[in-house]
Amino acid sequence: MGDDPPLSDRHSLDMLGLSEDRLAPDMARERIELHRRELRYRGDRSRPEIKDRAVILIDDGLATGATARAALRHLRHLRYLRRQGPARLILAVPVCAPDTAAATRSEADDVVCLHQPPDFLTVGQWYDDFDQASDEEVMQALHEHGAPAGRR
Repeated sequence: MGDDPPLSDRHSLDMLGLSEDRLAPDMARERIELHRRELRYRGDRSRPEIKDRAVILIDDGLATGATARAALRHLRHLRYLRRQGPARLILAVPVCAPDTAAATRSEADDVVCLHQPPDFLTVGQWYDDFDQASDEEVMQALHEHGAPAGRR
């Protein structure tokens, strides 16, 4: 999964004054982290079969939607995903800005957002606890919901 070439949103990079060269060390570090998490959470299990199934990308919420759009574009370009032929690519979020939901629809087959408050400012304002989930919390959630345990 993490070996496919990176996709860049030229507009966002320009808007932020960033370049792919400047981000290369960060991308390399994040690829290492992606591989670590994939091994930790999946363990020795093979990737799931997704042919003719819905693939659901879940995010904690959308402010600008830039990271969700990037993730959706990346998923659409992954060799693994294209070869498998999923039926649909769906983005699911609990909360987002109404205009962001509309703007993100072009990248997914469907966008499901449970709450689109007109006074949306940040994702964190809609959570009592917006801390990052630890590996242990992820492993516990996977275990509680029937996924075989990865590596501890």
